[in-house]
Amino acid sequence: MKAALLLALLGATLGASPAPEPTPAPPPGWPGSLRLGLPASLPGYESAPKDPYPDTDENGMGVYTQVSRRYQRIESATVARSLVLVVQDYGRGKDLAAALRDATREAGKASGFSAREQLLGGRPAFVVFHREGDKPVTVVTVIASPARLVLAVADNIDEAGTLKLVSLVDFQKIADAK
Repeated sequence: MKAALLLALLGATLGASPAPEPTPAPPPGWPGSLRLGLPASLPGYESAPKDPYPDTDENGMGVYTQVSRRYQRIESATVARSLVLVVQDYGRGKDLAAALRDATREAGKASGFSAREQLLGGRPAFVVFHREGDKPVTVVTVIASPARLVLAVADNIDEAGTLKLVSLVDFQKIADAK
Protein backbone atom coordinates (compact mmCIF):
# COMPACT_ATOMS: atom_id res chain seq x y z
CA MET A 1 0.00 0.00 0.00
CA LYS A 2 2.80 2.41 0.91
CA ALA A 3 4.66 1.52 -2.30
CA ALA A 4 1.59 2.22 -4.43
CA LEU A 5 1.05 5.57 -2.72
CA LEU A 6 4.70 6.48 -3.17
CA LEU A 7 4.57 5.60 -6.89
CA ALA A 8 1.39 7.65 -7.33
CA LEU A 9 3.01 10.65 -5.67
CA LEU A 10 6.18 10.29 -7.74
CA GLY A 11 4.11 10.06 -10.92
CA ALA A 12 2.16 13.18 -10.04
CA THR A 13 5.31 15.05 -9.04
CA LEU A 14 7.27 14.11 -12.15
CA GLY A 15 4.35 14.81 -14.47
CA ALA A 16 3.87 11.21 -15.56
CA SER A 17 2.37 10.96 -19.01
CA PRO A 18 -0.77 8.94 -19.67
CA ALA A 19 -0.48 5.37 -20.90
CA PRO A 20 0.43 5.17 -24.59
CA GLU A 21 -2.36 4.55 -27.06
CA PRO A 22 -2.50 0.99 -28.37
CA THR A 23 -1.13 0.45 -31.85
CA PRO A 24 -4.00 0.09 -34.34
CA ALA A 25 -4.62 -3.40 -35.67
CA PRO A 26 -3.67 -4.09 -39.28
CA PRO A 27 -6.62 -4.08 -41.67
CA PRO A 28 -8.32 -7.45 -42.30
CA GLY A 29 -7.54 -9.39 -45.44
CA TRP A 30 -4.33 -10.20 -47.24
CA PRO A 31 -1.48 -10.07 -46.24
CA GLY A 32 -2.57 -10.07 -42.59
CA SER A 33 -4.72 -13.14 -43.26
CA LEU A 34 -1.50 -15.13 -43.74
CA ARG A 35 -1.19 -15.09 -39.93
CA LEU A 36 -4.54 -16.89 -39.41
CA GLY A 37 -2.90 -20.32 -39.41
CA LEU A 38 -0.33 -19.37 -36.75
CA PRO A 39 -1.42 -20.30 -33.23
CA ALA A 40 -2.24 -17.36 -30.96
CA SER A 41 -0.44 -19.20 -28.16
CA LEU A 42 1.68 -22.29 -27.67
CA PRO A 43 1.56 -24.58 -24.63
CA GLY A 44 4.16 -23.41 -22.11
CA TYR A 45 5.13 -20.30 -24.10
CA GLU A 46 4.08 -16.66 -23.88
CA SER A 47 3.33 -14.94 -27.16
CA ALA A 48 4.61 -11.45 -27.88
CA PRO A 49 2.11 -8.76 -26.92
CA LYS A 50 2.00 -7.42 -30.50
CA ASP A 51 2.55 -8.98 -33.88
CA PRO A 52 4.63 -7.00 -36.36
CA TYR A 53 2.88 -5.63 -39.42
CA PRO A 54 3.24 -7.52 -42.69
CA ASP A 55 6.50 -6.75 -44.45
CA THR A 56 7.87 -7.18 -47.97
CA ASP A 57 11.47 -8.10 -48.75
CA GLU A 58 13.57 -10.07 -51.22
CA ASN A 59 16.00 -12.99 -51.02
CA GLY A 60 17.54 -15.49 -53.45
CA MET A 61 14.12 -17.08 -54.09
CA GLY A 62 12.44 -13.78 -54.99
CA VAL A 63 10.27 -11.03 -53.54
CA TYR A 64 8.03 -12.13 -50.69
CA THR A 65 5.53 -10.73 -48.22
CA GLN A 66 5.74 -12.04 -44.68
CA VAL A 67 3.96 -12.03 -41.35
CA SER A 68 5.31 -13.39 -38.09
CA ARG A 69 4.56 -14.23 -34.49
CA ARG A 70 7.01 -14.68 -31.60
CA TYR A 71 6.75 -16.94 -28.55
CA GLN A 72 9.08 -17.28 -25.58
CA ARG A 73 9.52 -19.06 -22.29
CA ILE A 74 11.82 -17.67 -19.63
CA GLU A 75 12.80 -20.43 -17.25
CA SER A 76 15.44 -18.66 -15.18
CA ALA A 77 17.88 -15.77 -15.26
CA THR A 78 20.10 -17.81 -17.57
CA VAL A 79 17.64 -19.95 -19.56
CA ALA A 80 15.22 -18.56 -22.14
CA ARG A 81 13.65 -20.38 -25.08
CA SER A 82 12.12 -18.64 -28.08
CA LEU A 83 10.36 -19.56 -31.28
CA VAL A 84 9.59 -17.24 -34.16
CA LEU A 85 7.07 -18.42 -36.76
CA VAL A 86 7.12 -16.65 -40.11
CA VAL A 87 4.84 -17.08 -43.12
CA GLN A 88 6.36 -16.00 -46.43
CA ASP A 89 4.30 -15.64 -49.61
CA TYR A 90 6.30 -15.48 -52.86
CA GLY A 91 3.30 -15.00 -55.16
CA ARG A 92 1.60 -17.08 -57.80
CA GLY A 93 3.64 -19.18 -60.14
CA LYS A 94 6.53 -19.89 -57.73
CA ASP A 95 7.59 -23.39 -56.75
CA LEU A 96 10.15 -23.22 -53.97
CA ALA A 97 10.73 -26.94 -53.31
CA ALA A 98 13.90 -27.32 -55.41
CA ALA A 99 15.54 -24.20 -53.93
CA LEU A 100 14.76 -25.42 -50.40
CA ARG A 101 16.15 -28.89 -51.10
CA ASP A 102 19.38 -27.34 -52.40
CA ALA A 103 19.70 -25.00 -49.41
CA THR A 104 19.03 -27.84 -46.95
CA ARG A 105 21.60 -30.06 -48.65
CA GLU A 106 24.21 -27.26 -48.46
CA ALA A 107 23.43 -26.56 -44.80
CA GLY A 108 23.93 -30.22 -43.97
CA LYS A 109 27.49 -30.07 -45.33
CA ALA A 110 28.56 -27.42 -42.79
CA SER A 111 30.44 -28.61 -39.75
CA GLY A 112 28.21 -29.00 -36.71
CA PHE A 113 24.96 -28.86 -38.68
CA SER A 114 22.53 -31.63 -39.51
CA ALA A 115 19.88 -31.25 -42.18
CA ARG A 116 17.12 -33.39 -43.60
CA GLU A 117 13.80 -33.40 -45.39
CA GLN A 118 10.74 -34.99 -43.81
CA LEU A 119 6.95 -34.69 -43.81
CA LEU A 120 5.32 -32.49 -41.19
CA GLY A 121 1.55 -32.26 -41.14
CA GLY A 122 1.54 -34.11 -44.47
CA ARG A 123 3.68 -31.42 -46.11
CA PRO A 124 7.36 -31.34 -47.11
CA ALA A 125 9.50 -29.87 -44.34
CA PHE A 126 13.21 -29.08 -44.21
CA VAL A 127 14.94 -29.27 -40.84
CA VAL A 128 18.34 -27.78 -40.07
CA PHE A 129 19.74 -28.27 -36.58
CA HIS A 130 22.85 -26.83 -34.96
CA ARG A 131 24.09 -27.05 -31.41
CA GLU A 132 26.72 -24.65 -30.18
CA GLY A 133 27.55 -25.49 -26.60
CA ASP A 134 24.35 -25.93 -24.62
CA LYS A 135 22.19 -23.82 -26.93
CA PRO A 136 20.55 -25.57 -29.87
CA VAL A 137 19.19 -23.69 -32.84
CA THR A 138 16.63 -25.34 -35.09
CA VAL A 139 15.25 -23.97 -38.35
CA VAL A 140 12.25 -25.70 -39.87
CA THR A 141 10.79 -24.68 -43.23
CA VAL A 142 7.45 -26.19 -44.24
CA ILE A 143 5.97 -25.81 -47.73
CA ALA A 144 2.35 -24.79 -47.06
CA SER A 145 1.76 -24.34 -50.81
CA PRO A 146 4.23 -24.19 -53.72
CA ALA A 147 4.72 -20.43 -53.18
CA ARG A 148 4.04 -20.15 -49.42
CA LEU A 149 6.41 -21.17 -46.65
CA VAL A 150 6.18 -21.44 -42.90
CA LEU A 151 9.55 -20.91 -41.25
CA ALA A 152 10.24 -21.66 -37.61
CA VAL A 153 13.41 -20.41 -35.95
CA ALA A 154 13.85 -21.92 -32.50
CA ASP A 155 16.51 -20.71 -30.12
CA ASN A 156 17.43 -22.98 -27.23
CA ILE A 157 14.73 -25.54 -28.13
CA ASP A 158 15.85 -28.98 -29.24
CA GLU A 159 14.88 -30.43 -32.60
CA ALA A 160 12.08 -32.68 -31.31
CA GLY A 161 10.56 -29.85 -29.25
CA THR A 162 10.67 -27.50 -32.23
CA LEU A 163 8.95 -30.00 -34.51
CA LYS A 164 6.23 -30.56 -31.89
CA LEU A 165 5.57 -26.80 -31.66
CA VAL A 166 5.58 -26.32 -35.45
CA SER A 167 3.07 -29.14 -35.84
CA LEU A 168 0.52 -26.86 -34.08
CA VAL A 169 0.48 -24.54 -37.12
CA ASP A 170 -2.59 -24.84 -39.36
CA PHE A 171 -0.80 -25.20 -42.71
CA GLN A 172 -4.08 -25.49 -44.63
CA LYS A 173 -5.32 -22.11 -43.34
CA ILE A 174 -2.01 -20.58 -44.41
CA ALA A 175 -2.23 -22.20 -47.85
CA ASP A 176 -5.83 -20.98 -48.27
CA ALA A 177 -5.31 -17.39 -47.01
CA LYS A 178 -6.47 -14.75 -49.46
